[in-house]
Amino acid sequence: VGHLPVAGLALILGIDRFMSEARALTNLVGNGVATIVVAKWVKELDHKKLDDVLNNRAPDGKTHELSS
Repeated sequence: VGHLPVAGLALILGIDRFMSEARALTNLVGNGVATIVVAKWVKELDHKKLDDVLNNRAPDGKTHELSS
């Protein structure tokens, strides 16, 4: 049984952590896009509601700031 070089293992783990976050972000964006595409495909996309949400407006027409 051989040994694992610690420096190489640390490099791989460091890169994998970043790649894991990138995969999660890509998955989130992909799911959002797919949801909109399917809703449009089955003709159930509410364009006004989508526009309101993307422009940070509530259904009452008011703009709300996000708290941090």
